Amino acid sequence: MLSVEESARMLGISGARVRKLIADGLLPATKVGRSWTIEEAAVMDRLATKPKGGRPPIQAVSAKDGSPVTDSTAEQLQIEKLKQLYAECKDTFKFRPGATCVEAAESAEEAAFYMAVADFFLKQEQAKLVKAGTY
Repeated sequence: MLSVEESARMLGISGARVRKLIADGLLPATKVGRSWTIEEAAVMDRLATKPKGGRPPIQAVSAKDGSPVTDSTAEQLQIEKLKQLYAECKDTFKFRPGATCVEAAESAEEAAFYMAVADFFLKQEQAKLVKAGTY
């Protein structure tokens, strides 16, 4: 039987990571009092399988049916969300936010966001006018 610290040294990871593996059921262990004990065979099995390092990839879930989404479709979903965000911002910022809108912001960051987005769409409108020779 090995302690968390001994297992961590053998696996080349932190004690916190060993406890996380135990909590996730990926490393069988037995609680003795306030400590965990891990069978040496379980640690050796984990070493033999050489799990891939790093964080596991985030698995996106489809908003429509809750099914897992692959990396390529996750990127496509993100693109669709960004396009929707752009369209909503463009529609929302047809008006120029006045002092009342900025004062209603809950933080300086929120107020700066309003002003930055409004400024972006104002510059786009000005560019159209310059291109048309109106401005």
